[in-house]
Amino acid sequence: MALGKAIDFVKQVGFDNELRTSCYHSNSKSELLKKLSFDEVEFDYAINMQLVKCQSYEQAEHYQQIRTGFNVIKFLL
Repeated sequence: MALGKAIDFVKQVGFDNELRTSCYHSNSKSELLKKLSFDEVEFDYAINMQLVKCQSYEQAEHYQQIRTGFNVIKFLL
């Protein structure tokens, strides 16, 4: 079920300011992943699943930006 949560997160985080803010306020990478209820592998798999479905460069860029943002957050924590 964690993969489902990762997919939901990927679909929602691009549009939900409150969700992004709560991610930024995590104290550590492990706290963030625990709060989100999935791990980094599941996140990458969810991103890849969405990228395969993209029909335009803009759609793919949206998901690549989410991946980059998530990686920056986890790097900073």
